[in-house]
Amino acid sequence: MIYLAGPLFTEAERHFNRELAKKLEETLNKEIFLPQLECGKHDTPEKIFSSCIDGINNSEIIIAILDGADSDSGTSFEAGYAFAKGIPIIGIRTDFRQCGDDGGLNLMLSRSCKEILHISSLKESSIIEKICNFIKNRIDEI
Repeated sequence: MIYLAGPLFTEAERHFNRELAKKLEETLNKEIFLPQLECGKHDTPEKIFSSCIDGINNSEIIIAILDGADSDSGTSFEAGYAFAKGIPIIGIRTDFRQCGDDGGLNLMLSRSCKEILHISSLKESSIIEKICNFIKNRIDEI
């Protein structure tokens, strides 16, 4: 299973996550744990947290969307937790801003990733395709 971590607070973010998860599942033929779908089944913060932790613990890899001037705090926690557990992380950055310590990211986050794909200036479908191909070509190496 692959855990897809990313911000999920706007309709645009949720849409992108759903489309990426769908394409990853098709491309990799692997189950994708998407917190916005899995945790939507729960009604308390404790159950949501527990579901996400279980999702990370049962994943072979984490894909983390690291967009924004400062990456989403939940995604940063998920990546840090996965790193501590020895679960490899692939970072995805579609944000062209280059502020921060390391290529637009806090170095604690960037250095916890096995690889980071920086991609921007493409339409959504092309970005999703490029992300899927990148991960497909590297998943066995990680």
